[in-house]
Amino acid sequence: MNIGHRIGFALICTVLACASMRAQDRVNVYPDNRMLWSDMMLHAEQGLIREGQGWRGTVLWTTRTGELFEGYSTSSFDLKFTVRDGHLIQGDSNFSDAILYTLDGKNLYIGDSTFPLDLVYTLQQDAFDPSSFGLYKEDSISVFDRICVFEGAPSPEVLFGFLLALGLL
Repeated sequence: MNIGHRIGFALICTVLACASMRAQDRVNVYPDNRMLWSDMMLHAEQGLIREGQGWRGTVLWTTRTGELFEGYSTSSFDLKFTVRDGHLIQGDSNFSDAILYTLDGKNLYIGDSTFPLDLVYTLQQDAFDPSSFGLYKEDSISVFDRICVFEGAPSPEVLFGFLLALGLL
């Protein structure tokens, strides 16, 4: 193999490795654990939460570290929520009464609370597929109480964006 072929091969491998790493940040939402491509409800990729499977889906939320913007925007006028220390906060408020939900580990609570009666949802890793997570009602992990399945691990911002897009918050 001459030097030109080696350089070309190395370049192709580098491009494929970069593309593979970029694809790792994609998180898909399905109604059940069959995870059929045609049943995909939402997906998040490169900070955008879209309806459906592809890039043509409507952008519902734009995420940045600690921020959720409505639609396809990062304007301060479209900032609807901030995420700090696991808290979903209305707007960019610094007051505790603006805390809407608290994410504590795998549990999501109403308000600024981790009291068991305030538990709304539980996020549980699938026993057979470590890359997928089920969202369950309250503290249940029964298949009958599962609301949806995430393929990939969502960040707190993406998780809150998904729940808002699904009308669960």
